Amino acid sequence: MQLDILDFTKKLLSKCISVKVQQFKKSSLDSLTFDENLDFSSMINYHLLRCIKEYLKQCETSKITNIITPLHTQYYILCVSKEDDEHLMIGPFVENPITDNLVYPIINNLKLNLDYTAKLRLYYQSVPSINTSIVFEILSTINEYVTKNQLPPRVNTLDLSVLPKQDSSYNLFVKDINRTYMYKKLENRYAVEDKLLSYITNGDIILAQKQFEKYHISNLDIIRTEDAIRNTKNLLLSANTLFRKAAHIGGVHPIYLDELSGKWAVKIEQSLSLEALDNIPLQMVRSYCLLTKEHSLSQYSPIIKQALTFINLNLASNLTVKKVALEVNLSPDYLTRLFKKELGVTVITYINQKRIYRSLNLLKTTNLSIEEIRDLIGLSNTSYFYTLFKREIGISPKQYRNSLKSK
Repeated sequence: MQLDILDFTKKLLSKCISVKVQQFKKSSLDSLTFDENLDFSSMINYHLLRCIKEYLKQCETSKITNIITPLHTQYYILCVSKEDDEHLMIGPFVENPITDNLVYPIINNLKLNLDYTAKLRLYYQSVPSINTSIVFEILSTINEYVTKNQLPPRVNTLDLSVLPKQDSSYNLFVKDINRTYMYKKLENRYAVEDKLLSYITNGDIILAQKQFEKYHISNLDIIRTEDAIRNTKNLLLSANTLFRKAAHIGGVHPIYLDELSGKWAVKIEQSLSLEALDNIPLQMVRSYCLLTKEHSLSQYSPIIKQALTFINLNLASNLTVKKVALEVNLSPDYLTRLFKKELGVTVITYINQKRIYRSLNLLKTTNLSIEEIRDLIGLSNTSYFYTLFKREIGISPKQYRNSLKSK
């Protein structure tokens, strides 16, 4: 009869309060699963089982025990009958919501990787917050009804929230938990990362942006320090290094890589908030793709690579076919033939195209005069600059700048 009452009570309580209610016996304890949270089930059940075993050492009929677990969740257990091995448990619940400033100390106490932070926060969102006095009153009423004992039940608190410093059994358990979690996480992260880097290597902005979303999500819960801003900066600096290497594999000269990666390193370190850092990753991906697209030399022969690098680094000087040929130890005629074969244009045409596209950037990003821009791209005649610009772009430099202002 008592078991029927307990079963009915358990079902009724489950419908009345938002906290899980269950009954158990010591004899079947090892086969029970107390929590089915997918991310933390083994960790939660490990600690809860330990707590219940401690409870069973001191439980007495009509005694209510309040257990505080290492995860700072609570359970109330009523020993309905020690002789019949009948126990009723309510939980997990928390008295007050677990705030972010408590999550890190809990993780440190549990000896978990900081990467668990986001998942632990989600777990606490699923744990109901209720008044413990309500739980106690419920169990007191059940005790009185089931045991026919009019006296208030005895109460005991079993605070197991702090783990012992030396616990070899737990240390082995948590080591396996951390390794299993990181194995799956890192396997996914590196697969996503490899694809993103390959798109940067190829200068494919569209595919890189799509892959970046997966890359960004896979890195959101990588935590190496409790300082959120420092943690984000560290991740971005690592990404900056990876993106630079990808662009280098794509054939971009180190001088361009150093310039761009240095710019991003400074911007990352000078950012003072998470909001300021939030837009940097996608901008970095785009900039490295554009750099690869503009400066990749991977498809050319070593001699032409050397010639192109020399041209790109010396656009502001008075470049001639003879000067470029001298740099690569070839005759001007032979260099011209190689150039035409690999690029489809002459050396002078390539130089002038590069000058015009550099002037486009200067017109767009600076307030320099037309004459100052002309000098910076290695031309001395304004009329010739206008002629080259209009031939390549279709309008004059002045018209181009005015069109930018009207947008």
